[in-house]
This record gives sequence, C-alpha cells and structure tokens, in this order.
Amino acid sequence: MRREHALRPWPLMLIALAALAAPACEDLPAAPNIPPTATFIFNPVSPITAGETPVVFNASGSRDSDGQVASYTWNFGDGVEQTTENPTITHVFVNTPARCLEIVYTVLLTVTDDKGDRGSASQQVRVIEAPVPGSPECR
Repeated sequence: MRREHALRPWPLMLIALAALAAPACEDLPAAPNIPPTATFIFNPVSPITAGETPVVFNASGSRDSDGQVASYTWNFGDGVEQTTENPTITHVFVNTPARCLEIVYTVLLTVTDDKGDRGSASQQVRVIEAPVPGSPECR
C-alpha cells in the first residue's frame, strides 16, 4: 500500500513568517552633497560707462552635478547686491562723483544649490567714469 502525502501549507507559512521577522536592511548613509560650480560671462565687455551702460551677466553655465542651482547672488562691487532664481541679470554700474577715471570692479557670483551648498566665481569689470580718460575734457 502506497501512502501519498499531501503538501501541507504550514512549511510555506513558516518561511513567510521567518522572512517577516528578519531584520530590515540598514539604510545607507546619504551621499555627501557636492557643491555647485559657478561661472558667468558678461556683455558688453567694453566700453562700460558708469550710470549709462546696461551690462548683461549670464550664469547659465553654472552647474550642480547632484541637484540643481536654486539661487544666484550677484555682488557687483559697486555697493549693489542682488539675489535671483534666474541665471541672467542686467546691471548698470553706479555713477560716482569721480571723473575721467577707469574703475575696476570685482563682480562676485555665488550660486546656491538645492541642498544649501555654495560655489563662487569672480571677474573684474572695467567701468569708465565719463568723460573718457584722456579726452580733452579731462585735461
């Protein structure tokens, strides 16, 4: 006489319960944030006359390899600082009481990423206080 064994569900239930009781996988630590890279160009480069010439600054080449750039802070070196979410901004350098001079401003761009880290870049911008140095009015 041959005995047939029916498959009983309890071994499968024990396996399922053991899987549920097993410790969960550990969460891995978050990858460190990589700061963004700031870069910009401006136009026109020359001539720029204080109080007259609108200069367009463009930071669209700035990057954040592990997220996105959230804001752009521009310090134009002439007492004006602006923060924007747009990578492009137009600025007219302030007119000073000086005359017949070329003033060199250092423009500083600081980009902030979506995790709060910052990256910066700077360039010098030559601005003329009219009249143009060397002109007859300046002698």
